Amino acid sequence: MATAPKTAARATKTATEAFEQVTAGASEAARENIDRSLAAMSEASSFGKQNIEAWLASAAVAQKGFEAISARTVAFQKEALEKHVAATKALMTSKSVQEFVEKQNDYAKTSFEAYVAELTSVSDLVQGVAKEAIAPINDRVNAVGQLIQTNVAR
Repeated sequence: MATAPKTAARATKTATEAFEQVTAGASEAARENIDRSLAAMSEASSFGKQNIEAWLASAAVAQKGFEAISARTVAFQKEALEKHVAATKALMTSKSVQEFVEKQNDYAKTSFEAYVAELTSVSDLVQGVAKEAIAPINDRVNAVGQLIQTNVAR
């Protein structure tokens, strides 16, 4: 009969040790999962912050570009109006219909050439602003692609 309490004590000790091993393993696995989850959330948060910063940088570039385009347009319109007034004064001093028509044709030709030149210049400016404004967003899209490739490779 003396062996029954010893066997029960050993069984209890073995069960306790097994329980402690299981709980220790489960605790360690839970700790590792929590650590991985926190790291993933931190990485996602950082990634999101970088995305917002890219959008803000893009918006700032676009705003400056629109300001430059607007200023350029206003300056061109002011110059065109001044030239129009000068041409009108010149037309009023015409001595003949022939002279009037020649002045009108010269003015129309120079105005059209100036308009086309300005349109080309503004088009180049818009293209440059668009490229510069999209660059931060393009960088973030590339970062997403790299993140996906990295996670797929794991």
